Amino acid sequence: MTPRADPSTLRVVWTRGRGCRELAALLAGGGEPSRVQGDPAADCVAQRADLLVSRRIQPSFDLVDVAVPVDLDPSSVEAVVAAVGGGPHSLLAARVASRLGQALDVPASMVAAYPVGGDGAAADDVIRQISPAVPDIAYRTVATSGMTDLVASLLDKSLLVFGAPGGSWLQRRVSGAGAKLRSRADAGAVIVKAAPRRVFQHMAEPLPVAPMMRAQDTLHLRSESTLAVADEGRLVGIVRRSRLAELPPDAPVEKAMEEPVSLLDTDPLEAAMPLLPLFGSDPIPVVSSNDRLVGSLVMSPA
Repeated sequence: MTPRADPSTLRVVWTRGRGCRELAALLAGGGEPSRVQGDPAADCVAQRADLLVSRRIQPSFDLVDVAVPVDLDPSSVEAVVAAVGGGPHSLLAARVASRLGQALDVPASMVAAYPVGGDGAAADDVIRQISPAVPDIAYRTVATSGMTDLVASLLDKSLLVFGAPGGSWLQRRVSGAGAKLRSRADAGAVIVKAAPRRVFQHMAEPLPVAPMMRAQDTLHLRSESTLAVADEGRLVGIVRRSRLAELPPDAPVEKAMEEPVSLLDTDPLEAAMPLLPLFGSDPIPVVSSNDRLVGSLVMSPA
């Protein structure tokens, strides 16, 4: 589990499908994307992926962010535009558009659309919410009757990035009458679907102690207040420094060991919050689905 050498890169995995490899290479930001060899979910965990580039959106898949190319033609792209709204995928659409603009060395922007005759204040609010997180792209609002009109307003040879249908008003119109993807921008489209950040994307190496390690040696070698205890690669418990200090110096760690407390590597990152009173800024043990100790997660207490 090696950290990224460059924080601007993404760990990207991709499946077979038209344009998937090309899109993955663009989004990796100089990193090396990996091709899915088996189960996409298992490969995402094994590669600690940030994003999966796939040939289609799977409604039940929410392990990592997903991007789907639709007739993508990178060689013809002269601008990248993210269509954003109030849906859950808009921030990802803006970030993907920004990364693609940088990778292709073309202008990137985002547009917040609202219905013709409607109130544009909601579109302005969307821009205000997203722009601080993606400060390097231009933005505008536009009144439109749907995706077809929005596409018609774009510059020639634009690549359009938008969230999966079902979120904002504009996203719902993607699959409605007259809003087929055949009306997409000249250089194609990228559909994105956001997922919560997962523990495996942030964890570091596991930091356990052995159950037969002497209490005195543990106190000397380790400074954490709460430590993971592992035996042959499996988490068997946790131990508190305060309890170790009460033991005779030669007593084994297991004499003060408590029941194991851990996170699953596929848990949402927010699952760590209830464990902060116990671990604070100490590493929280992370286990796989077969109870192997695979990592540790450090969270800063609020």
